[in-house]
Amino acid sequence: MTAGAQAWDEVRVVALALPAAEEDFPWGETVIKVRRKPGIPPWRKEGVHGPMFLWMGQRDADAPSVCVKLTRAYEEAVAVAGATPTTISGLGQWGWLTVRLEAVDVALVSDWVEESYRNVAPRRFVAELDARSPARGEGTDKAGDRLGPS
Repeated sequence: MTAGAQAWDEVRVVALALPAAEEDFPWGETVIKVRRKPGIPPWRKEGVHGPMFLWMGQRDADAPSVCVKLTRAYEEAVAVAGATPTTISGLGQWGWLTVRLEAVDVALVSDWVEESYRNVAPRRFVAELDARSPARGEGTDKAGDRLGPS
């Protein structure tokens, strides 16, 4: 197993551990979404109804990469990992970055996955995540930034 494939597996496990996170394959590639409600809406034939927070691409690609929607850590991802604006469906214009998994530590990518999740997840799921990790709990916004005076 390549280092990129191992990192891909680790990032997938981290993402699927987030509240209401589910895997979907809308373009034949793996994405992780936040399921808004159980079941499939009548207007959809299959898949997960909810916003995507992680595009995982292909595990067996020559250079496995993921795409995340970043705000607070956007510049850090560009500087540290050489992340580039995502070209898939023009997502880059909305804050999505493509990160090559072999270019950065999985722990840092996991932090970016959580930030991406917080950027798109409904508040009730962000609150559930905050309850799991007290350091991010009360006093933070969806991106994890402190609210109010320090």
